[in-house]
Amino acid sequence: MSGNTETHYGYDALGRRIRKATYGRHTGHTARSRTDFVWEGFRLLQENVQQQGWRTYLYDAEQPYTPVASVTGKGESRQVWYYHTDVTGTPQEVTAADGTLVWAGYIRGFGENAADISNSGAYFHQPLRLPGQYFDDETGLHYNLFRYYAPECGRFVSQDPIGLKGGINLYQYAPNPLSWIDPLGLTTEEITLKPGEILVNPKDVNFSQTTINSAFDTPDGKRSVQSVINDVRKGNIKATDFPAIKVVNVKGQLVVRDSRLAIAVKGKAQQIKVILETNVDQLRDFTKRLRNNGLPNTGTSKTPTCK
Repeated sequence: MSGNTETHYGYDALGRRIRKATYGRHTGHTARSRTDFVWEGFRLLQENVQQQGWRTYLYDAEQPYTPVASVTGKGESRQVWYYHTDVTGTPQEVTAADGTLVWAGYIRGFGENAADISNSGAYFHQPLRLPGQYFDDETGLHYNLFRYYAPECGRFVSQDPIGLKGGINLYQYAPNPLSWIDPLGLTTEEITLKPGEILVNPKDVNFSQTTINSAFDTPDGKRSVQSVINDVRKGNIKATDFPAIKVVNVKGQLVVRDSRLAIAVKGKAQQIKVILETNVDQLRDFTKRLRNNGLPNTGTSKTPTCK
Protein backbone atom coordinates (compact mmCIF):
# COMPACT_ATOMS: atom_id res chain seq x y z
CA MET A 1 0.00 0.00 0.00
CA SER A 2 1.42 3.38 -0.99
CA GLY A 3 -0.35 6.75 -0.84
CA ASN A 4 -3.71 6.44 -2.56
CA THR A 5 -3.01 3.06 -4.14
CA GLU A 6 -2.70 -0.53 -3.01
CA THR A 7 -1.19 -3.45 -4.92
CA HIS A 8 -2.43 -7.04 -4.68
CA TYR A 9 -0.25 -10.04 -5.55
CA GLY A 10 -1.51 -13.48 -6.63
CA TYR A 11 0.44 -16.77 -6.45
CA ASP A 12 0.00 -20.30 -7.77
CA ALA A 13 0.27 -23.56 -5.81
CA LEU A 14 4.07 -23.66 -6.29
CA GLY A 15 4.55 -20.23 -4.73
CA ARG A 16 5.22 -18.46 -8.03
CA ARG A 17 3.72 -14.99 -8.44
CA ILE A 18 1.30 -15.07 -11.36
CA ARG A 19 -0.20 -11.58 -11.20
CA LYS A 20 0.00 -8.19 -9.58
CA ALA A 21 -2.63 -5.47 -9.81
CA THR A 22 -2.65 -1.91 -8.47
CA TYR A 23 -5.92 -0.28 -7.42
CA GLY A 24 -6.95 3.19 -6.31
CA ARG A 25 -7.92 2.97 -2.64
CA HIS A 26 -11.23 4.73 -3.26
CA THR A 27 -12.03 3.69 -6.85
CA GLY A 28 -13.57 0.25 -6.34
CA HIS A 29 -12.31 -2.91 -7.99
CA THR A 30 -11.02 -1.48 -11.29
CA ALA A 31 -7.27 -2.00 -11.55
CA ARG A 32 -5.15 0.97 -12.58
CA SER A 33 -2.47 -1.44 -13.77
CA ARG A 34 -2.11 -5.20 -13.97
CA THR A 35 0.68 -7.58 -14.91
CA ASP A 36 0.28 -11.33 -15.46
CA PHE A 37 3.23 -13.74 -15.35
CA VAL A 38 3.94 -17.08 -17.04
CA TRP A 39 6.70 -19.35 -15.72
CA GLU A 40 9.01 -21.98 -17.15
CA GLY A 41 9.65 -24.01 -14.02
CA PHE A 42 11.00 -21.39 -11.61
CA ARG A 43 12.18 -18.98 -14.29
CA LEU A 44 10.10 -16.09 -15.66
CA LEU A 45 9.10 -16.85 -19.25
CA GLN A 46 6.50 -14.20 -20.11
CA GLU A 47 4.73 -11.20 -18.66
CA ASN A 48 1.68 -9.33 -19.91
CA VAL A 49 1.74 -5.71 -18.79
CA GLN A 50 -1.60 -3.93 -19.12
CA GLN A 51 -1.69 -1.68 -22.22
CA GLN A 52 1.79 -2.88 -23.26
CA GLY A 53 1.11 -6.51 -24.23
CA TRP A 54 3.12 -9.68 -23.87
CA ARG A 55 6.88 -9.84 -23.46
CA THR A 56 8.73 -13.18 -23.79
CA TYR A 57 12.17 -13.61 -22.21
CA LEU A 58 14.99 -15.69 -23.70
CA TYR A 59 17.92 -16.88 -21.58
CA ASP A 60 21.50 -18.02 -22.06
CA ALA A 61 21.80 -21.80 -22.53
CA GLU A 62 24.75 -22.05 -20.12
CA GLN A 63 23.68 -19.41 -17.58
CA PRO A 64 19.97 -20.16 -17.07
CA TYR A 65 19.09 -16.92 -15.28
CA THR A 66 21.00 -14.61 -17.63
CA PRO A 67 18.62 -12.89 -20.11
CA VAL A 68 19.87 -12.51 -23.67
CA ALA A 69 16.77 -11.07 -25.35
CA SER A 70 13.07 -10.34 -25.02
CA VAL A 71 10.41 -10.34 -27.72
CA THR A 72 7.37 -8.05 -27.88
CA GLY A 73 4.54 -7.81 -30.39
CA LYS A 74 3.75 -10.32 -33.11
CA GLY A 75 3.80 -10.58 -36.88
CA GLU A 76 5.19 -7.50 -38.60
CA SER A 77 5.09 -5.53 -35.35
CA ARG A 78 7.31 -8.02 -33.52
CA GLN A 79 10.46 -6.53 -31.99
CA VAL A 80 13.49 -8.17 -30.41
CA TRP A 81 15.40 -6.43 -27.63
CA TYR A 82 18.93 -7.53 -26.73
CA TYR A 83 20.29 -7.61 -23.17
CA HIS A 84 23.88 -6.85 -22.24
CA THR A 85 24.75 -8.20 -18.79
CA ASP A 86 27.62 -8.22 -16.33
CA VAL A 87 29.48 -11.34 -15.18
CA THR A 88 26.64 -12.42 -12.86
CA GLY A 89 23.93 -12.07 -15.51
CA THR A 90 22.54 -8.73 -14.29
CA PRO A 91 21.31 -6.51 -17.17
CA GLN A 92 23.34 -3.34 -17.72
CA GLU A 93 22.02 -2.27 -21.13
CA VAL A 94 19.26 -3.14 -23.59
CA THR A 95 19.51 -2.38 -27.30
CA ALA A 96 17.15 -2.60 -30.25
CA ALA A 97 17.89 -4.77 -33.29
CA ASP A 98 19.63 -1.83 -35.00
CA GLY A 99 21.90 -1.26 -32.00
CA THR A 100 20.01 1.73 -30.58
CA LEU A 101 20.35 1.95 -26.81
CA VAL A 102 16.86 1.82 -25.30
CA TRP A 103 17.76 1.28 -21.64
CA ALA A 104 20.83 1.46 -19.45
CA GLY A 105 21.02 1.03 -15.71
CA TYR A 106 23.66 1.75 -13.15
CA ILE A 107 23.08 -1.35 -11.03
CA ARG A 108 25.36 -1.58 -8.03
CA GLY A 109 26.84 -4.75 -6.52
CA PHE A 110 23.83 -5.75 -4.42
CA GLY A 111 21.25 -4.85 -7.07
CA GLU A 112 20.36 -1.23 -6.36
CA ASN A 113 19.71 0.67 -9.58
CA ALA A 114 21.06 4.20 -9.23
CA ALA A 115 19.86 5.45 -12.63
CA ASP A 116 17.75 4.58 -15.66
CA ILE A 117 19.04 6.01 -18.94
CA SER A 118 17.54 5.98 -22.43
CA ASN A 119 19.02 7.58 -25.55
CA SER A 120 15.59 7.99 -27.09
CA GLY A 121 14.09 9.49 -23.95
CA ALA A 122 11.15 7.08 -24.18
CA TYR A 123 10.21 4.75 -21.33
CA PHE A 124 11.38 1.14 -21.73
CA HIS A 125 10.02 -1.57 -19.44
CA GLN A 126 13.05 -3.32 -17.90
CA PRO A 127 12.30 -4.85 -14.47
CA LEU A 128 15.01 -7.55 -14.43
CA ARG A 129 17.71 -7.01 -11.82
CA LEU A 130 20.03 -9.54 -10.13
CA PRO A 131 19.54 -13.05 -11.61
CA GLY A 132 16.03 -14.29 -10.82
CA GLN A 133 14.87 -10.90 -9.48
CA TYR A 134 12.04 -8.66 -10.73
CA PHE A 135 11.79 -4.99 -9.71
CA ASP A 136 8.44 -3.82 -8.29
CA ASP A 137 8.20 -0.05 -8.68
CA GLU A 138 5.23 0.10 -6.29
CA THR A 139 7.38 -1.11 -3.36
CA GLY A 140 10.97 -0.63 -4.46
CA LEU A 141 11.59 -4.30 -3.63
CA HIS A 142 12.76 -7.12 -5.89
CA TYR A 143 10.56 -10.21 -6.19
CA ASN A 144 13.01 -13.13 -5.74
CA LEU A 145 10.55 -16.05 -6.09
CA PHE A 146 10.46 -17.41 -2.53
CA ARG A 147 11.37 -14.12 -0.83
CA TYR A 148 11.43 -10.38 -1.46
CA TYR A 149 14.74 -8.55 -1.58
CA ALA A 150 15.58 -4.96 -0.53
CA PRO A 151 18.32 -3.68 -2.88
CA GLU A 152 19.08 -0.55 -0.85
CA CYS A 153 20.37 -2.64 2.07
CA GLY A 154 21.35 -5.77 0.11
CA ARG A 155 19.23 -8.08 2.26
CA PHE A 156 16.05 -10.12 2.07
CA VAL A 157 13.08 -8.66 3.97
CA SER A 158 12.08 -12.03 5.46
CA GLN A 159 14.10 -14.74 7.19
CA ASP A 160 15.58 -17.77 5.47
CA PRO A 161 12.74 -20.37 5.36
CA ILE A 162 15.02 -23.04 6.85
CA GLY A 163 16.09 -20.79 9.72
CA LEU A 164 19.54 -21.16 11.24
CA LYS A 165 20.24 -24.23 9.11
CA GLY A 166 21.10 -21.75 6.36
CA GLY A 167 23.61 -19.89 8.54
CA ILE A 168 23.50 -17.31 11.31
CA ASN A 169 22.63 -14.44 8.93
CA LEU A 170 18.96 -15.13 8.22
CA TYR A 171 18.62 -12.23 5.74
CA GLN A 172 21.85 -12.56 3.75
CA TYR A 173 21.68 -12.53 -0.05
CA ALA A 174 25.12 -13.94 -0.88
CA PRO A 175 28.65 -13.83 0.54
CA ASN A 176 29.87 -12.11 -2.64
CA PRO A 177 27.39 -10.81 -5.25
CA LEU A 178 30.13 -10.71 -7.89
CA SER A 179 30.57 -14.49 -7.95
CA TRP A 180 27.39 -15.87 -6.34
CA ILE A 181 23.71 -15.59 -7.20
CA ASP A 182 20.46 -16.60 -5.48
CA PRO A 183 17.77 -16.76 -8.20
CA LEU A 184 15.21 -18.54 -5.99
CA GLY A 185 15.65 -16.63 -2.75
CA LEU A 186 16.59 -19.89 -1.02
CA THR A 187 20.32 -20.55 -1.31
CA THR A 188 23.32 -19.12 -3.10
CA GLU A 189 24.83 -20.92 -6.04
CA GLU A 190 27.90 -20.63 -8.19
CA ILE A 191 27.32 -19.45 -11.72
CA THR A 192 28.11 -22.66 -13.65
CA LEU A 193 24.92 -24.71 -13.27
CA LYS A 194 22.43 -26.16 -15.73
CA PRO A 195 18.94 -24.61 -16.02
CA GLY A 196 16.97 -25.00 -12.81
CA GLU A 197 19.84 -26.44 -10.74
CA ILE A 198 20.96 -24.99 -7.41
CA LEU A 199 23.65 -25.89 -4.87
CA VAL A 200 22.65 -26.75 -1.31
CA ASN A 201 24.27 -28.15 1.80
CA PRO A 202 23.26 -31.84 1.97
CA LYS A 203 22.53 -31.44 5.68
CA ASP A 204 19.78 -28.95 4.82
CA VAL A 205 17.82 -31.57 2.86
CA ASN A 206 15.56 -34.14 4.54
CA PHE A 207 15.05 -37.75 3.47
CA SER A 208 11.76 -39.32 2.44
CA GLN A 209 12.82 -42.88 3.31
CA THR A 210 14.44 -44.74 6.19
CA THR A 211 16.44 -47.28 4.15
CA ILE A 212 18.40 -47.28 0.88
CA ASN A 213 19.85 -50.00 -1.33
CA SER A 214 23.40 -51.04 -0.48
CA ALA A 215 24.37 -50.99 -4.19
CA PHE A 216 24.97 -47.78 -6.14
CA ASP A 217 24.86 -47.47 -9.94
CA THR A 218 27.89 -45.82 -11.56
CA PRO A 219 29.00 -45.49 -15.21
CA ASP A 220 31.38 -48.41 -14.50
CA GLY A 221 28.69 -50.64 -13.00
CA LYS A 222 27.33 -51.25 -9.51
CA ARG A 223 29.40 -50.40 -6.44
CA SER A 224 28.67 -50.64 -2.75
CA VAL A 225 27.31 -47.45 -1.24
CA GLN A 226 30.02 -47.53 1.44
CA SER A 227 32.82 -47.58 -1.15
CA VAL A 228 31.36 -44.50 -2.84
CA ILE A 229 31.04 -42.77 0.54
CA ASN A 230 34.72 -43.50 1.21
CA ASP A 231 35.71 -41.98 -2.15
CA VAL A 232 33.68 -38.84 -1.41
CA ARG A 233 35.38 -38.50 1.98
CA LYS A 234 38.83 -38.90 0.41
CA GLY A 235 38.03 -36.39 -2.34
CA ASN A 236 38.29 -38.99 -5.11
CA ILE A 237 34.67 -38.24 -6.04
CA LYS A 238 32.94 -34.86 -5.78
CA ALA A 239 29.31 -34.96 -4.72
CA THR A 240 28.75 -31.95 -7.00
CA ASP A 241 29.65 -34.18 -9.96
CA PHE A 242 26.54 -36.29 -9.34
CA PRO A 243 23.58 -35.45 -11.60
CA ALA A 244 21.21 -33.02 -9.90
CA ILE A 245 18.80 -34.65 -7.44
CA LYS A 246 15.11 -33.78 -7.75
CA VAL A 247 13.78 -32.30 -4.50
CA VAL A 248 10.42 -31.13 -3.21
CA ASN A 249 10.09 -27.83 -1.34
CA VAL A 250 7.72 -28.25 1.63
CA LYS A 251 7.29 -24.85 3.33
CA GLY A 252 10.99 -24.08 2.93
CA GLN A 253 12.21 -27.59 3.81
CA LEU A 254 13.74 -29.52 0.90
CA VAL A 255 12.93 -33.24 0.83
CA VAL A 256 14.40 -35.92 -1.45
CA ARG A 257 14.22 -39.64 -2.17
CA ASP A 258 17.66 -40.54 -3.50
CA SER A 259 20.66 -42.49 -2.16
CA ARG A 260 23.01 -39.81 -3.52
CA LEU A 261 21.94 -37.52 -0.69
CA ALA A 262 22.83 -40.18 1.89
CA ILE A 263 26.23 -40.60 0.22
CA ALA A 264 26.81 -36.83 0.29
CA VAL A 265 25.85 -36.58 3.98
CA LYS A 266 27.94 -39.58 5.11
CA GLY A 267 30.79 -38.50 2.86
CA LYS A 268 30.76 -35.09 4.60
CA ALA A 269 30.25 -33.22 1.31
CA GLN A 270 29.59 -29.50 1.67
CA GLN A 271 27.45 -29.08 -1.44
CA ILE A 272 25.27 -31.09 -3.78
CA LYS A 273 23.28 -30.15 -6.87
CA VAL A 274 19.49 -30.29 -6.68
CA ILE A 275 16.61 -29.28 -8.92
CA LEU A 276 13.12 -28.48 -7.69
CA GLU A 277 10.40 -30.91 -8.77
CA THR A 278 7.46 -29.08 -10.40
CA ASN A 279 5.60 -31.95 -12.07
CA VAL A 280 2.22 -32.26 -10.33
CA ASP A 281 2.01 -36.05 -10.80
CA GLN A 282 5.50 -36.52 -9.36
CA LEU A 283 4.61 -34.32 -6.39
CA ARG A 284 1.55 -36.48 -5.66
CA ASP A 285 3.65 -39.65 -5.93
CA PHE A 286 6.24 -38.15 -3.60
CA THR A 287 3.60 -37.37 -0.96
CA LYS A 288 2.27 -40.93 -1.24
CA ARG A 289 5.76 -42.37 -0.71
CA LEU A 290 6.22 -40.28 2.43
CA ARG A 291 2.95 -41.61 3.86
CA ASN A 292 3.90 -45.20 3.01
CA ASN A 293 7.19 -44.71 4.85
CA GLY A 294 5.38 -43.32 7.89
CA LEU A 295 7.00 -39.89 7.54
CA PRO A 296 5.55 -36.35 7.60
CA ASN A 297 5.51 -34.20 4.45
CA THR A 298 8.77 -32.57 5.58
CA GLY A 299 10.53 -35.96 5.70
CA THR A 300 13.23 -36.81 8.23
CA SER A 301 16.73 -35.52 8.89
CA LYS A 302 17.86 -39.00 9.98
CA THR A 303 20.16 -40.59 7.40
CA PRO A 304 18.73 -43.86 5.99
CA THR A 305 20.46 -47.16 6.67
CA CYS A 306 21.57 -49.58 3.93
CA LYS A 307 19.50 -52.72 3.46
